[in-house]
Amino acid sequence: MRQNKKEIRFRKISLELLLDTLTHIWDAGADYVDIIGIQGEDQDVINIVVQEDYMSDEPIDEAEEEDDPPTLSDEDINNLI
Repeated sequence: MRQNKKEIRFRKISLELLLDTLTHIWDAGADYVDIIGIQGEDQDVINIVVQEDYMSDEPIDEAEEEDDPPTLSDEDINNLI
């Protein structure tokens, strides 16, 4: 038996803003979000809600994620020239 699923479509959502927001939420330690949509005339709006129980035990520390940039010796620089 086929179930009738209702589609929810949000129009013209800024990808840059959405990705930046989700990245910030992820970096803060969220594993899940709730998305609430409001349909507008020209552009829809989405609200992203993070419940406390959606958070992981430890937030991701961006400083730990990034590797230290490689250091070049004087000899390395001369070899590049």
